[in-house]
Amino acid sequence: MKKKMLVLTIGTGDVEKIDESLLKPLSKSIRQGEWSRVILLPSTITENLAEQLTQRLSDLPIGVESLPKPGMENDADACFGHFDTVLGNLIEEGCQAGSIFIDFTRGTKAMSAALVLAAVRHDIPQLRYIYGERDKRGMVIAGTEEISDLSTTLATARRQLDTAINLMRRGNFAAVLELGNQFAEFLPQEFHDEAAGLRRRAYFYAAWDRLDYKEAARRAESLRKEDVIADQTEWVRQLAKEPDKSEHEAMTHWLQIVACDLLENGRRRIRNRHFEDALLRGYRVLELTGQFLLFKQGIDSESIDPDIPAVKHLQGELEKKGSHGFGCDKNGRFKAPRELAARLLKRLDEPLAKDLLHFDNEHTRVEARQRNRSILIHGFTATSGSDASALDKLYDDLESLLNKSCSEVVSRAKSATDPFARN
Repeated sequence: MKKKMLVLTIGTGDVEKIDESLLKPLSKSIRQGEWSRVILLPSTITENLAEQLTQRLSDLPIGVESLPKPGMENDADACFGHFDTVLGNLIEEGCQAGSIFIDFTRGTKAMSAALVLAAVRHDIPQLRYIYGERDKRGMVIAGTEEISDLSTTLATARRQLDTAINLMRRGNFAAVLELGNQFAEFLPQEFHDEAAGLRRRAYFYAAWDRLDYKEAARRAESLRKEDVIADQTEWVRQLAKEPDKSEHEAMTHWLQIVACDLLENGRRRIRNRHFEDALLRGYRVLELTGQFLLFKQGIDSESIDPDIPAVKHLQGELEKKGSHGFGCDKNGRFKAPRELAARLLKRLDEPLAKDLLHFDNEHTRVEARQRNRSILIHGFTATSGSDASALDKLYDDLESLLNKSCSEVVSRAKSATDPFARN
C-alpha cells in the first residue's frame, strides 16, 4: 500500500474563535483520509497553533516545517522557496508525488499561492481546500465546512505538453518521446489526441533526423494531414527510394536530394552546437556533389570502367607522378575518392570541377587529411573548433555549390526542412 501524506498551511483563522475557525476545520481535513504522515506549514506567528493542532491529533504522525523567518508569510517567493524544499525532501525520501495531498486553505494568500505552485512544480496531482457558508464578514461559518479535492493534472499535463513542443522545436525528438513515456499513463483524456500527434511527429522526425529514411517513410504512413506539411512526407518518401546504381539519371537526382537533405541536417547540428558532427556532414555533402556529377556523366565513382578515355589518361598521369591513382575492386573496376573524382570531372569538362578542386583552399578543414584528424575519424581531438561562424560559412558555400548544379532541389529541401524544428 502506498504511503499517503498530507501537507497543510497553517494560518491564524478568526483570532476570537481559533477553535471553530481553524483547529476544528483543519482537524476535519486531517481526519478525512488515512495518512502515514502529516506535515504542517505554519509561519512564525502561527507556530503555537500548529503545536495545538499537533497535541489535539496526538494519535497521528505529525511534523512541523515552519517558515524560517518572521514576515515571510507575506512574501510569496520566500514561501515558495521553503515549501519547494519541503516537498522536494519528501520526494527524495521516497514518497511518490502521486501520494502527496496538499491542503492550501489556511494561511496567507502568499502562502497558499506558493504551496500550490510548489505542488505543481513537483507534479503533485492532488489538492484540497475547505469551503462553507460565509457570514457577513466573508468568513466561513463554523460547522458548515466541507472539503473539496481537486487535481493539478490538467495544469501539469499542459506544462508537460508545452515542454514537449519546445523540445520538438529544438530538434530534440528523443527527449519528446521519453517525456511522453513518463506521463502517458497519467495524461488526462482531454490531451490524448494532442499527445498522440506529438508522438507521431517525434517518431517521424527522429528517424528522418538520424538519416534513417526508410524508417521515416514508414512512420510517415501513420501521420495525419494535420501532423506535418505534405512537402515533408513527399520529400522523405523520395529520400527512401534509393535507385539501382545502374540507373545513372535516377541516381543523379536521388543523390542531389540526399546531399541537400544532409546539408540541412548539418545546419541543425550547427544550431545545436554539435560542431564535429556538422563538419563530417559538410565533408559528405562535398563528396556527394562529386558523386552525383559523375553519375550525370554516366559514371559510378565506386565502379568506374578503366577503359573510359578520360579515366585512362588520368590514370596514366597519376602513374607518371608515382601515385597509385585509382583504387581497384576485385573485378578490376576503378574507385575514385572525392579529390580524384573532382580531377576526373575536370577531364570530362564538368563546369563545377574547378569549384570542387578549389573548395579545400577556402575550407581546409574539409580536406581529407584534416578531416581524418577528427576524433570521430582517426584523430584524438575535435577539429571543428568551438565557433559556429566558420561552419556557417562552410555551409553557405556548400549551398552555393549545390545551387549551381541543382538549385530546384536546394529550394525543395528548404521548403521541406524549414518547418522541421518548428513542429
